[in-house]
Amino acid sequence: MGKASENTGTSVEQLADRTIQRIKWRIIPLACCLYFFNGVDRFNVGFAALGMNKALHITSIQFGTIASMFFVSYFIFQVPSNMVIQRIPVNRWIGFIVFGWGVATTLMFFVRGVNDLLACRLLVGIFEAGFFPGMVYYFTRWFPRRVQAKVMALFMMTNAISAAIAAPISAWVVGHANWLHHEGWRWLFMVEGVPTLLLGIMAWLLIANTPRDASWLAPEQRDWLHNELQQERKSKEDIASASFMKTLGDKMLWRLVGVYIFAQAASQAAQPWLPGLFKQFALSTSQIGWAMTVPYICAAIAMPLWGAHSDKTGERRYHAGSAILLAGAAFMLMMVPSMPVRIIGLALFGIGSLSFWGPYWALPAMLLSPESLAIGIAVINSGSSLGGFISNFAMGHIIGQYGSAGAFIFEGCLFLISFLIALTLPSHNTVNGRASTVPAR
Repeated sequence: MGKASENTGTSVEQLADRTIQRIKWRIIPLACCLYFFNGVDRFNVGFAALGMNKALHITSIQFGTIASMFFVSYFIFQVPSNMVIQRIPVNRWIGFIVFGWGVATTLMFFVRGVNDLLACRLLVGIFEAGFFPGMVYYFTRWFPRRVQAKVMALFMMTNAISAAIAAPISAWVVGHANWLHHEGWRWLFMVEGVPTLLLGIMAWLLIANTPRDASWLAPEQRDWLHNELQQERKSKEDIASASFMKTLGDKMLWRLVGVYIFAQAASQAAQPWLPGLFKQFALSTSQIGWAMTVPYICAAIAMPLWGAHSDKTGERRYHAGSAILLAGAAFMLMMVPSMPVRIIGLALFGIGSLSFWGPYWALPAMLLSPESLAIGIAVINSGSSLGGFISNFAMGHIIGQYGSAGAFIFEGCLFLISFLIALTLPSHNTVNGRASTVPAR
C-alpha cells in the first residue's frame, strides 16, 4: 500500500515536471522576444540623446521632461489596460499594444523638435502600459506559485540581455549610421521600431490564451495544471469578486507599491541617463556602448541564480531587499574617481536592480487575493510609472545643479528607501506549493 502510494506520488511529480517544462518552452520564448523589444524601445532614447540632444538643441532639463513623459501616459493607462486583458483574449490585446508601440517608436525617426518627441514618447507609454503587468498576470494563469519566481527571473533576464545586446549596437548606429543623409540617432528609432511591428502580428497569431485551449498539452497535463491552479485559488481566504476600490483598500498592496515605486524610480532614471553621465567621463560613443553592456551581462548571469535560490528556499523578502541594497551601494562606487571602480559599480547595479524582480514579483500572488491580483499588479506597476516620471524629471534638474555626483547620490537614496520598506513585508516560505506566512523579523 505504501509503495503504491509512493509510486503514485512519483508519477504525479513527473507529470508536473513535464507539464511545467512543456509550458515554459511554448510560452516563455515568445514572451521574452516581446519583452526584448519592450526594453529596447523604451530606453533607446538614452542612446539617441548622444546625438539627438545636440542636433535638436535639447537641454538637460528638456531631456528630463522627454524621458519622464513616457511615464505620464504609462501611469494613466496601466490599470485600464490590465482590466481590459481580463475581458478580451490575451493574444489580441498583447498583439495590438506591441504593434502600437512599434508604430510610435518608428515615428520618432521623423521628429523635428522637443514637442514631436514629447508626443511620440506619450504614445509609446500608452501602448507599453499594458504589456508588463499583462504578462505578469498571464504567467499567473499558467504557472503554479512555486515556480513563478524562476519564471519571472527568466522573463526579466530578457531585459538584461536586450540591454547588453542593444547597447553597443545602439551606440554604433548613433555614431556611424548616417544613411541617406539622415543622422544615426534617427535610424536608431527606425531599426528598432520596425521589428516590433512584425512581432505584434506574431503575438496575435501565436500567443496561447488559457491552459484549457492549449492543444499542445496532453489531456492529463491540462487536467493537472487546471487542478493545481484551482487549488491555489481555493487556498486563499478571500474568494469573493474584488472591486477596484476594495483592491485599493488593501494595506499590503500599498506596501508592495512602496517597495516597487522607489526601486523602479531609481532603475528607470538610471537607464536613460547613464549613457550621458558616462559621456562626462571622457568616453567615446562606442566606449559608452560597451560600458553599458557590463551591468546587463552580469545581471543575465545572476538573475536566474537569484530567482532559483529564492524558489528553493521559499524566501522572497530578503532576496528582493538584498538585491535593492546592492543596487544602491553600486552608485556610491560610481562616484569614485577610478574607471575600473565605476565599471564594478555598473556591474553591481545591473545585478541588484534586475535580480530584485524575480523574488519581488512572486510576492503579489502570495500576499494579494486571486481576484485582486490583476488589478493589484497594475496598481503596483502604475506606482513604478509615477516613480519613473518624478525621478526622470528630477534628474534633469539635479544634474544641471550638482552634476553626476548629485545624480548618483539621488539614485542611492531611492534604492535605500525601497530597501527599508521591503523589510516591513511578511516573509513567505513556499514548500511543495503551499505558502505559509512567517512574521517579519
